[in-house]
Amino acid sequence: MRKIALTLVAAWLVGGQATAAEPPTPAADTAPQRIVLLVDEVKAIRNFPVVLAERLGYLNDARTTVTVMNIRDDVSTVDMLKDGRVDAVVAYYHHSVVNQAHGIDTEAVVTLGVTPGAKVLVANQAREKYQSVTDLKGARFIAGGAGSSKSTVANALVLAGGHAIGDYTRLGTDGKEKNIDALRDGTADFVVAPTPDGDVYESKGVATVFADLTSVDGTRRNLGTLFPSSTVYMSGARVRAHPEIARHLAGAFVRTLQYINSHSPEQLLAVIPPEISGKDRAAYLKVLKEEIPMFANDGRMPDDGARKEWQVLAAANPAYGSVKVDRTYTNAFVDEALRTLH
Repeated sequence: MRKIALTLVAAWLVGGQATAAEPPTPAADTAPQRIVLLVDEVKAIRNFPVVLAERLGYLNDARTTVTVMNIRDDVSTVDMLKDGRVDAVVAYYHHSVVNQAHGIDTEAVVTLGVTPGAKVLVANQAREKYQSVTDLKGARFIAGGAGSSKSTVANALVLAGGHAIGDYTRLGTDGKEKNIDALRDGTADFVVAPTPDGDVYESKGVATVFADLTSVDGTRRNLGTLFPSSTVYMSGARVRAHPEIARHLAGAFVRTLQYINSHSPEQLLAVIPPEISGKDRAAYLKVLKEEIPMFANDGRMPDDGARKEWQVLAAANPAYGSVKVDRTYTNAFVDEALRTLH
């Protein structure tokens, strides 16, 4: 099996101007020779559909080569989209809302994850006090920075209980050991834990699952709707100028989602290379089993889920309230792919 193409093209990373290394602009009626796809940490379990798509051969065809690049903290993703160094980005949906609020036109063209892929755990010493989301007023959540996906999850859960964001206290995260101490000694009541971090707190005997937001059913039960996470997004200008790029990526990832939802975790693991899973394949499989439910999707953005997430983001930052939700995503290319594949 082929190794995943994690190519970092230096000429694109160091400058925003066109260079000889830049792919030629294709004719309007042909597919591009190369698509550059930037991934927010390709080894993260939330991004395993990218690895799967590459290994299954869905990203490339006779006319198109997709180069997968791992994200770099020292290079602005938005700048790379704007100047054409990358064509698309795989990252969480809230980036499109934030970008639109800042006047940067980006839109999700494929939605991979429809749940947060996380668990919210309650400290065992606080279990009696917090029985449901309606009890969350005054709670203290370990959830990281104000704009993090974990904080967005905490905000969504508190709002789902009928409270305001100001009705709870958000605590920073200082690493698992300090989080464990805080949950144990009563200085924190909850922790938002993406897969597989939640297992650590349970295994240490300091917390229990309060809200499982990995599955579709659990997310709807706790938040009222689906809550989109991982997406493939592009600049709106790029989509309009080169719809064939969005069309190609939509087709590849719709096929990948269909594969995920028609194969067992063991079959999926067999496709993932050791350089992604690590040496402990059993541990990776355990995490994969927990994470797969977030991809119970056909590639379409759930309209009510997008609106719900926008509302949660706007409640935390009123500047996001002006964003027009229907400009943050499009289902047109996925719908086309679904018609073709059926």
